[in-house]
Amino acid sequence: MKNYEMIFIVHPNVPEEETPAVTDKVTSIINQHKGEVISLKKWGKKKLAHKIKKCTRGYFFLLHFLATPAVLAELERTLRYNENILRYQTVRAKKEEIEALRKEMEDQRQKEEGGSPPPLEETPAEKQEGG
Repeated sequence: MKNYEMIFIVHPNVPEEETPAVTDKVTSIINQHKGEVISLKKWGKKKLAHKIKKCTRGYFFLLHFLATPAVLAELERTLRYNENILRYQTVRAKKEEIEALRKEMEDQRQKEEGGSPPPLEETPAEKQEGG
């Protein structure tokens, strides 16, 4: 399996309460094909550098995962035909980055009191902006 990092942008017309359904679809594809989701971070609703499909804003997400190239092809095929996804980009991540992220996630889990981590993490900038 190879290490990947993906950024995808969800259409701004999708209500914020429904964005977890979109992210669940993405992570379920990886899990169904025996891949592993390392982390999924919600960057929030941000302004785009240029219009995409007549939209100037979108919900940004950062996903780190392990998968085979076949899983990646299936994931990208699904995203290509999903009307709620404006744009996505996948790059190979370095093994060191994934291991550091995995250690960070494990440390975070240990700090929490036996509970599982929230499915989406807010970035510090988003917390300051108020969501």
